[in-house]
Amino acid sequence: MRTIVLGVMLLFSSFALADVLEVNIWKSMPGKNQLTMQYGQEARAIMEKMGADVIIGADLEGRLHVATGFKNWAAWARFGSKMDNSKEWAAFLEKIAANPSAEREDHYLLNTPAPGRVGKVYQVFIFEPELGRGGDLVQSGMQAKTIHEKAGARITIHVDQLGKMHYLMSFDSWDAWGKFQDTPNPEFQAFMQAQGKDPKARLVKVYTANSL
Repeated sequence: MRTIVLGVMLLFSSFALADVLEVNIWKSMPGKNQLTMQYGQEARAIMEKMGADVIIGADLEGRLHVATGFKNWAAWARFGSKMDNSKEWAAFLEKIAANPSAEREDHYLLNTPAPGRVGKVYQVFIFEPELGRGGDLVQSGMQAKTIHEKAGARITIHVDQLGKMHYLMSFDSWDAWGKFQDTPNPEFQAFMQAQGKDPKARLVKVYTANSL
């Protein structure tokens, strides 16, 4: 787990999550993981020159994540205009088009109703709300956040443009993560039993990762 090729990262531990986050997830073509990571590093360098907060990495399945954070949607839109007019970015796109290494698997535009910091180890649970239950889902997420943070996890909540909730649990190390998993939490068990009587969403995806 600790020696996965290319390392594993979704967010830097020192990165305070922004109110707006754009995440692109790329699945490497066979034999091109290293080139994909190289492209990610080059993309980050260019985007940082244009003023973006950029984070890159790969989940436990080796997919590359590239995320950019912004204070608000206006800042996100201004950055998009900068990219459209950047000769350096255009040259980079031509370079990867000539020798592609990955295909984009997912794209998320996220609001952050409960921002926070991400540690060295984290998991992201993505929930799709039942019809008309988006607000209820986020409210339940906030309740779970209180319980989990009392137990030692750090929690960030995102909501994407389709209303899915991204519930991010963060820890300082694999040891801290393991201790959290091994420690019974009667309060959270009771919370989940209550949620089961009134389902608000279904779990559609989980990412497990650690920082480089």
